[in-house]
Amino acid sequence: MNHRPFQIVVAERYGEAALAVLRKAGEVHVLDSYEESVLLRAVAEADALLVRTYAQVTARVIEAAPRLRVIGRGGVGLDNVNVQAARARGIPVVYTPAAATHSVAELTIGLMIALERHIVGAHAAVRAGQFAEARRVSRGRELHGLTMGIVGLGRIGRCVGRAAAGLGMNILFNDIVDVGSLDFEARGVDKPTLFSTADVVTLHVPLTPSTRGLVNAEVLAGFRQPATLINTARGAVVDLVALAAALQAGTVAGAALDVYDPEPPPPDHPILHAPHVLFSAHVGARTHSGLARMEQVVEDVVAVLNGGTPAYPAPPAEPCA
Repeated sequence: MNHRPFQIVVAERYGEAALAVLRKAGEVHVLDSYEESVLLRAVAEADALLVRTYAQVTARVIEAAPRLRVIGRGGVGLDNVNVQAARARGIPVVYTPAAATHSVAELTIGLMIALERHIVGAHAAVRAGQFAEARRVSRGRELHGLTMGIVGLGRIGRCVGRAAAGLGMNILFNDIVDVGSLDFEARGVDKPTLFSTADVVTLHVPLTPSTRGLVNAEVLAGFRQPATLINTARGAVVDLVALAAALQAGTVAGAALDVYDPEPPPPDHPILHAPHVLFSAHVGARTHSGLARMEQVVEDVVAVLNGGTPAYPAPPAEPCA
C-alpha cells in the first residue's frame, strides 16, 4: 500500500541542517514569500507548516489547510500564530521558548552599556579623527549603583537581572505571575513605581493584548529623569511615535531598540530622527547558537507528524519571554 508522504511547508528561511531533518520526514516545500496569499495556496495539502518571525499564521491560513497536523514556530514568541484557531482544529503548535534566552539577554546588556557610555558615537568620532573631541564628550553614567527596572521576569528577564546585579545595579521587576525564588536580589513593584523609579527600564514581555502599547505617552511622561529605555522584546509593546516625542522633549534620556512597530520603520518615521537612540536590527536571537536552537523546532514538528509528543508545545496562555 502506498502511503502519501508528509507535505511540509517552510514559509521562512531555515538552515540546511534543519531542512535535512524535515526531508527525512517528508516532502519539503520552501516558499519564496510569506505573504498570506502565498500561504493560503501553499498549505492546501500541507501536513506541517513552519514559520519564524514574519509569516502570519492567521485563522484564514489554518482554515485553508484541511490536512494540517502541526505548526512549528522557530522562536520564543507566538504572536504571529493564531494559537486559538489552531487549538480549535486540534492542531498542536510547537516552538522554542528557551532558544534565545542568553543571546537576547546579552544583547540587552550590550545595548545598555553602549547607550550609557556613548560607545557608538565615540567610535565614529575616533574614525573621523576627532579623538580629543570624543574624549571630552564621552561622559556616560556608571551602571554600578543605578536601578534597573525589568518588565517581565521570565527566562530572558531573569538572565538580564542576574547580569545587571553582577554589575552592581539595584533590580526592580514587575510581572503578572509569581516569579518564585530568584538567585539575585530583586524587588517586585507595580508598574507605576517601576517606571518612576528605575534609571534603566528594560522590556521582556510577549506581545499580547495587554502588552500592546504598554509603554505609551502617559507611561513615558512618568519616567524618572534621566532614565533610558531598552526594548529587545516586541516592537508593538512600545508606542514609537510617543517615544520619539519623549526623546525630543528630554522626558526620556535615551533608548536602545532592537524591535519596532512597524518593522522596519519607514524612513520618515520620527523615531529614526529622534536624539539619543541606539538602533539594532532585530538581531537579539541571531547568534550562531541562538539560531541553531530555534531551528530545533523541526524535531518537535517531526515528532508530532510521527504521532509522538512534542517537547515544547504552546502553553495554555502566552508566557513571559
